[in-house]
Amino acid sequence: MKVFYFIICILIFYQCKNTQNIQEYPTLNVAVEGDFQGIPTDSLFSSVTYIPLETSKHSLLASMNKVQIHDSTIYILDKKQEIIFAFDSDGKYKNKLDKHGRGRGEYLSLDDFFITDSIIYILASDQQKISVYNSNFEFNFDFPIATHGTSITFSNDSLFIFTNYCSTELKNFYIYNRFTGEYLDKFGDFPQKQLGVAYKQTTFAKYRNSVYCFFPYDYSIYKCHGKLEKVCNINFGKSYMYPSDFKNYSDEERTNYITRYADPLQQPIGRINNLFICDNFLFFTFVKGIFPYIYFKHTKQEVAHVGSIIHSHQFPLINNDFVYIDENTYICFCQAESILSLEEIPRNLQSVKIDDNPILGLYKLIISTN
Repeated sequence: MKVFYFIICILIFYQCKNTQNIQEYPTLNVAVEGDFQGIPTDSLFSSVTYIPLETSKHSLLASMNKVQIHDSTIYILDKKQEIIFAFDSDGKYKNKLDKHGRGRGEYLSLDDFFITDSIIYILASDQQKISVYNSNFEFNFDFPIATHGTSITFSNDSLFIFTNYCSTELKNFYIYNRFTGEYLDKFGDFPQKQLGVAYKQTTFAKYRNSVYCFFPYDYSIYKCHGKLEKVCNINFGKSYMYPSDFKNYSDEERTNYITRYADPLQQPIGRINNLFICDNFLFFTFVKGIFPYIYFKHTKQEVAHVGSIIHSHQFPLINNDFVYIDENTYICFCQAESILSLEEIPRNLQSVKIDDNPILGLYKLIISTN
């Protein structure tokens, strides 16, 4: 019973008591070593499916910033072009949301999106609005928001916006009714000296109709529900972490502190990213020195996988350019030129050319049942 309780706490499956004593929160100990750590692909994945994305004048990708799969359609956010592309499950181009402008149903920036119930919500931060489309990218309606932001998600009827330290009201989260646009709440105070500081990170995770998040230089996981409730501490070890008050430094103060590390390999772990929680595992990414690492912990296993994923003969195209994970699949992409360097090219990739769109790799996760 004790072991079961501990696992539930660490994976956020138990609602922790609201307390100000940091020692009373469960702690997730992440074992990092001084040298490079590699994770063999065979310990994570059972198989892979490669999807070459159709290359045409209508579907040329400049960047891949977010991927979401919904109803067998692959939606890809390209922030450089401010476009959302839609491909079918075989990689064939279907459609795209490309409505840059100031008119009805148009946007000046495309910062984030999510899809649910065949409805697409986009964050147009420059115009401080949320725009809503159907799955064919036909415009439905939009509504104004009180601040700029960088990330959005939802829980039930509520739409959450992360301001990324850009709100002049010094609040990091705003909640609106996603069907009516009605303002509901704001929370998540931050100090004046951090106003205007923005970070590139995926803020939100959803689990069982609740929203979770974490922040740069803050080794904790929080639940968002009209307030921030800490539910877990993350411990990388003292030598791999910044001081506890570092999260409240201004950007200038942080820069001055970090410059004391002449060797980037010696820098502490600063930012945790890409949090994902489900019944089977807990996942997030972080950077150790200059190496992108993942943390992958099965609910029913004591030991977590920590490190950079290393390619193998069975998975020659795996890399750490993570873009998406769900309960069954880890998705990353590789450039077409990587295909041409293989000694044995997969059958469905043999027609790929060097200047084609990237190839998506859908890696089937090994889910422990022990």
